[in-house]
Amino acid sequence: MEKVRVRFAPSPTGLLHIGGVRTAFINFLFARKNKGKFILRIEDTDVKRSTKEAVDAILDGLRWLGIEWDEGPFFQSERMDIYNRYLKKLIERDMVYPCFCTKEEIEREREEAKKKGIPYKYSGKCRNLSKEEREERIRRGDKYVWRFKVPEGDVRFKDLIKGDMHFINSVLDDFIIVRSDGIPVYNFSCVVDDFEMGITHVIRGEDHLSNTHKQILIYEALGIKPPEFGHLPLILGKDREKLSKRHGSVSVEEFKREGFLPEAIINYIFLLGFSLKGNKEIFSLPEMIDEFSIDKVSRTPSVFDYEKLRWINGYYIRHLSVEELLNRGKEFIPERFMEKGVEFVKRVLKEIQGNIKVLSDIPYLVDYFINEPIYEEGKIKEITEDKRVLLFLKRFLSSIDKIEPFEARNIEKKIREILDEMGIKLKVVAQPLRYILTGRFASPPLFTLIELLGRETVKERIKRNL
Repeated sequence: MEKVRVRFAPSPTGLLHIGGVRTAFINFLFARKNKGKFILRIEDTDVKRSTKEAVDAILDGLRWLGIEWDEGPFFQSERMDIYNRYLKKLIERDMVYPCFCTKEEIEREREEAKKKGIPYKYSGKCRNLSKEEREERIRRGDKYVWRFKVPEGDVRFKDLIKGDMHFINSVLDDFIIVRSDGIPVYNFSCVVDDFEMGITHVIRGEDHLSNTHKQILIYEALGIKPPEFGHLPLILGKDREKLSKRHGSVSVEEFKREGFLPEAIINYIFLLGFSLKGNKEIFSLPEMIDEFSIDKVSRTPSVFDYEKLRWINGYYIRHLSVEELLNRGKEFIPERFMEKGVEFVKRVLKEIQGNIKVLSDIPYLVDYFINEPIYEEGKIKEITEDKRVLLFLKRFLSSIDKIEPFEARNIEKKIREILDEMGIKLKVVAQPLRYILTGRFASPPLFTLIELLGRETVKERIKRNL
């Protein structure tokens, strides 16, 4: 069996989309499972839309996610001589011709097709120009593109994911492979690069499935054996429409800013549209490689579930050491909170760790340690109208200075003494006290919360609300 070589070939025209991440990761897994090579190629021939910022976003995003490539990145913009060499081969084989039709002529043809209610196909009028006519028009400087001569017949291939595919050549017009500025069109440069780089398997999104027909025709015209193709179903939002910004975050940069961990994203991507036995949902990278098989990829679109991703992210956050949580979350931790000291911050992080789904939850979860709580209108009045709660608060306030040292176990002891004397249960006062101290009904354990807030802050908040 030939050595497996796969590639990820994004266009640097925007941020790295989660669909691109899925494509890159499946290629990465395929290479690792088959002890092959994973190549990164940047398809930057769209000069107007390609940017250095987008290239950096792709490279940084893949590195952050741990999707390491073995060769590259290769840039198509640096490979023009190679494309010209293959264009020359097609010219010699009489498989292409120069087309001098102007935009206005093409638009007139398109309008005619529209009036007749038929799909537009280029008429092919330049295909029938004589050699002399072509040479004369080139000599006088007329602009032209190179069009591929689509032969009669059909194309059949077995898709690694979708199964048997069949395309009729007559549905195609003589498509452009090189623009008038000499820049190759995607379908041509892609074929040349995949052959030159020894790509054995092309695994990409199903939005490229229609391109495969054209690419196989170019392979055949060059007398080259095509690679095997596999087309991944689209990722959809919950409304079953193609995943886009209206559904929420879709790029690696956005997920990073929200505080998702790379290992959680990769784990979720692995589960997305992948048929696995059993209920296991958390996988290490070696386990993913071991489990991976291209025939386990679903043929139908997958729905992106943000809540499932948040749950997986929360799992990974809960299993970080406090030191690692501090390190990973440092850009999300408010400066005023960090001013309280590293050890204090670590103690609080340990207490709130189980409630963090994304690192951007941290500012909200620590807010009442550095800012005054915000209370719902009428909630404090409702709490203090309960005479049992009101009496408890007054008695706790009068005895708080006697708690030494001011630690959770001593605080618990004092509170239980007061409750025993009053003949009431902790549950009567726990939530009201928690709300007075934080403005919320969820927090770290009550006695630990009181210790962490500190004696003076607790006294001040109870006094103000009484």
